[in-house]
Amino acid sequence: MHQLPFFVMPGVALAHLREELEIVEGDQRARLMLYRYGQRCGKALVENFGLSCNDLQEVKSVLEPVWMEAGLSRLRVESMEDSEIILNLEESVEAKEGNTCDFARGYLSGIVSQLTGKRFEVDEVECASGGYISCVMQAYEVLDVLRPNRIQETESLRKYNLEGGYSYLIKEEIPDQAFDIFVDSVKHAVPCLCVTREYPEKVKDKHEVKTVPFLWLSMDQEKTYSRDPSNLALLYSDIKTFISENKGCMVLFSGLEYLVSQNGFAKVLKLIQHVNDKVAVTDSILILSISPMTMSEQDLKMLEKEMRAF
Repeated sequence: MHQLPFFVMPGVALAHLREELEIVEGDQRARLMLYRYGQRCGKALVENFGLSCNDLQEVKSVLEPVWMEAGLSRLRVESMEDSEIILNLEESVEAKEGNTCDFARGYLSGIVSQLTGKRFEVDEVECASGGYISCVMQAYEVLDVLRPNRIQETESLRKYNLEGGYSYLIKEEIPDQAFDIFVDSVKHAVPCLCVTREYPEKVKDKHEVKTVPFLWLSMDQEKTYSRDPSNLALLYSDIKTFISENKGCMVLFSGLEYLVSQNGFAKVLKLIQHVNDKVAVTDSILILSISPMTMSEQDLKMLEKEMRAF
């Protein structure tokens, strides 16, 4: 198997990256982006070594030597239960700069998640930048809202046979056609993700797609599947993760008008272009349902240039 080049970011480069992100995105958004980037780096490190573990005890035996490759701190496992790990980080390069260890906790999340094949998030309980002797991390297993539940494929013929590797634009006032295509793919065991403005529980009941992962475009952040519509970087990261881990999948995007109202068309178009690229190289399919009455003629033409008309 061909291995991609791998490098560890110098501490000073990480500090500069944080500063620039804080200027552009603000403190909270910068912390989240560093965490998400750390997750990707941690997963890539484990993939590069070709490692996997059957349980957390195996994780404990490989975590410390794997962590040494990062150069972010010295790590010690304090305790471990069925779905929780408490870790101690000493001499953290982020804490030395007076910052919380957002990249490091993301790195831990990515490493443990990749080793176990489950989703682990990490919180920093104590940080040396706040006057503590060392940094204490809590890793815990959570429900992976992006993991599709495999269902038995129906024996009926496919109603739609769209060519993979392309994105399709459906112009309709109500996304009936888009969901008809989507449900047809779900019934034939295609990994599917729905990004929508509608409340997911109602959509699941209406279209009988209870096993499908959803991302809800909403300011209500109490739900695990909620995504702040103004945080396009996080939304793209989630969609990219799903497509990368489920090649040949289908993503239904319903609610683009809402994203445009929150971010402006130019930023949303850039999001669609990035998703298009990911779809193309994974033989996946993107379905975008849009109400033409809500878009200017110029914006609609820009979307039409990026996608196939259905």
